[in-house]
Amino acid sequence: MSPEFTFHQTGSAFFWSGFLLITAAGACGLLLGLLVLLQSSAPDFLARASGALRERPLVSLGLGVALVVGLVGLAAVGKSVPPVGAFAVGTFATLGLFALAASAEHLGRRVAWISGRDGSRVSNLAIGWLVLFGASCVPYVGWFLVLPWALTSGLGALALGVSRPRAGKVIPE
Repeated sequence: MSPEFTFHQTGSAFFWSGFLLITAAGACGLLLGLLVLLQSSAPDFLARASGALRERPLVSLGLGVALVVGLVGLAAVGKSVPPVGAFAVGTFATLGLFALAASAEHLGRRVAWISGRDGSRVSNLAIGWLVLFGASCVPYVGWFLVLPWALTSGLGALALGVSRPRAGKVIPE
């Protein structure tokens, strides 16, 4: 191998490493903006889901696993009935974003509490998302443990948050 070839291979490796890092940082920033937008569009819904995740984490995880299994089953039916599959995938994608927002807000609140601070809901969401995104980028551990845990727990917390009555409303007897 000539020195020029080695030089070009090294330069190519540095180029692609930098490209991947900048792409990951851009994706993190874009998803953070989307999660903040979701939080501002449905603040009560995400607050109830984050509270449900804080109060009953194992129930949220179990319910989230059941919801994921149900949606995957619907998507499998979509092979023979495409509208059902499209509905399942669209529902999973939409609820998945809300679930990640609820999980990130919960994680950010815990990080702020550990550091002895009280942050706003947006700062809790941002801190939680950065921690969650960073952990999810770790090969195998993040892909198969951190991200699925956050997604399924968040989905279960969304279901628990929907079933819980609003705090400010009085339910007639």
